Amino acid sequence: MRNYEIVFLVHPDQSDQTSPIISRLDKLVKESGGNVHRSENIGNRKLAYPIQDQFKASYGLLNIECNQETIDEIKNSFKFNDSIIRNLILIAKKAHTDTSALLLQTKEDNDKDSYQEAREQVSKNVDRGAQAASSSKIEKSEEKSEEKSEEKSEEKSEVASNEEKKESE
Repeated sequence: MRNYEIVFLVHPDQSDQTSPIISRLDKLVKESGGNVHRSENIGNRKLAYPIQDQFKASYGLLNIECNQETIDEIKNSFKFNDSIIRNLILIAKKAHTDTSALLLQTKEDNDKDSYQEAREQVSKNVDRGAQAASSSKIEKSEEKSEEKSEEKSEEKSEVASNEEKKESE
């Protein structure tokens, strides 16, 4: 039996099919007497170039040890599965059991994205608070100017009434 590394890309509209495909392949390998050393649902990632007019795809990765008949069966299942847009089966020199670099990079990218989203949300909240504060200041200044204009008009009316009284005397 040989060691193989299998990577496949699932159409983004059917990305929920990635886990069932991995479990189906896992079951197929174990039934044939092989071993599954690593099984990863990496998730959605941006493609380097469009494949079938798609710019993202869901990645799946398996490191297995099995015979050639099982590999032929896996290739055949990939050929007739419309949700798989690309696949690659490589012969590996040894079994890989640690987490793949692709999965680690995807997790880091997701962490960065969530961090940036949180920062953007905080900055939006700060901007909203600043706008609310400035609008309340504007309203207060408008109220003060209205009060001052009312006071001036009252003073003018008092002065005018006083002048009228003086003229009538």
